[in-house]
Amino acid sequence: MRHNKTTYSFEESLGHLTSQASRMILKRINQELARRDLPLTSDQFSTLVYVWNQNGQPQYTLAESLNKDKTTMTRMLAGLESAGLIVRLPGSTDAREKNVFLTDRGNQMMQDVTQVVQEVLENAMAGIEEADIDICKNVLRKFYGNLCSL
Repeated sequence: MRHNKTTYSFEESLGHLTSQASRMILKRINQELARRDLPLTSDQFSTLVYVWNQNGQPQYTLAESLNKDKTTMTRMLAGLESAGLIVRLPGSTDAREKNVFLTDRGNQMMQDVTQVVQEVLENAMAGIEEADIDICKNVLRKFYGNLCSL
């Protein structure tokens, strides 16, 4: 258990630091995608990564994985579908359930965008020891897990 401090430092808060880092990485990814004329946002990329890794998963599973509500997920997928990057098909056991698949165009886009995102992340990690990156990842996984179990 952490000791209680009588003063709270917003700038030193783990929540604030992770939020700031997340916002900045998303901002840089969006800037780089726009600079390279890749018509995708970091949020759309995150969605496509899940589809790319588990092609054909149900829409509701995707929403749960991304911590998105049903309406937000539906809107996101509708945009990706109209861009020709995914297709939603009825489930095999329940036609109301939509399974999400990456199209050939979506697959090609993911290859291009993944390279850009990886470059941005590598720049963000410049000068940081690999062991420190591993510790950071482990801490954030535990941090996230603790929040999920509340």
